[in-house]
Amino acid sequence: MYDDTRAATAPFSHVGGTGAVIRLSLVNLLLNIVTLSLWRFWGKTRVRRLLWSGTVAWGDPAEYTGKGGELFIGFLLALFLVFLPLVIAMAALQAQVQSGQMWAGPGIFIVQVLFVVLAGAGLYRARRYQLSRTLWRGIRGGQQGSALRYGALMLWVGVASLFTLGWAWPWGEMKLARYRMDNTTFGDSRFSCEAKAKPLYRRFALLWLSGIVFFAGIVAAGVAISQRLNKPEDSVGVIALAYVALILWGLLTVAVPYAWYRAGFYRQLADHTRYCGAAFTLEATAGSLIRLAFGNAVVAFLSLGVLRPWTALRTFRYVCQHLRVVGEPDWERVGQSTDKAPGVGEGLAAVFDGAGEF
Repeated sequence: MYDDTRAATAPFSHVGGTGAVIRLSLVNLLLNIVTLSLWRFWGKTRVRRLLWSGTVAWGDPAEYTGKGGELFIGFLLALFLVFLPLVIAMAALQAQVQSGQMWAGPGIFIVQVLFVVLAGAGLYRARRYQLSRTLWRGIRGGQQGSALRYGALMLWVGVASLFTLGWAWPWGEMKLARYRMDNTTFGDSRFSCEAKAKPLYRRFALLWLSGIVFFAGIVAAGVAISQRLNKPEDSVGVIALAYVALILWGLLTVAVPYAWYRAGFYRQLADHTRYCGAAFTLEATAGSLIRLAFGNAVVAFLSLGVLRPWTALRTFRYVCQHLRVVGEPDWERVGQSTDKAPGVGEGLAAVFDGAGEF
């Protein structure tokens, strides 16, 4: 926790209405049907404007200035200049492998690595675009750093986690978060983050052990089910029951430890982030995160994904309600950013990851 005698304040609030988000979601659904989903870029922009404008900090609302056309152009550029060439290269290399060309094998591996790195880079560029289109008191946000470096770092974290049976994940996740935060700007001033993964490993150990219990239960259930599938007419009912049991088993064994880990992660990250003399803290708990995630899952499932903007609204409200600030940033030090903002939207994320839903 930040060592400061000043009391933490709650300068953030969200005043957006649920009804407005639901109405906008239904309008976007209708327009997506009429335009064969082409409207999604403009619909996403309208949702963001609604969410951003409802976010109030120190009495003033934020503003989103992105445009649907920027997202559309970014998507087309990423699709035709990056994604399709890689798909064509992969298909050509696979054909060479089938014809006995051994040199094509390493080529396929390189293309697969590029897919992973570019997916990570896409997420980073999406965040850069969104921050550059975020205004508050006339000052815009931004993000510096290298998107390709971030993508390569994501690849390294994934490989390290694989070879350590997951134990490198807290270190890698925090390293990625520090890179994002250390390169986040508001105006011409940077955020700084000194969060470490070490305090998280007690929580992660419980999560890791609960994962072992979860998979052991799956194996045991699989053996028991295979022994009961003697009649084909019984298979549908048994499999349906198995899926329900799998969900309940996951909730019992993994959900609470995972929420406890995530609460610790978010608190560690917030508690060690600074901006212009102010410090942050997030009053996140496992119970509150479970309620948020469960509510969002119910909304998304029952609406078949149509009301996903409502889940985003719930998340915005959660952050605003639980985020605290110790001190107030020295606003007199903050000037307008001179960094060049991206000219188009988050094309790589839309093509590779489907990210940037809102």
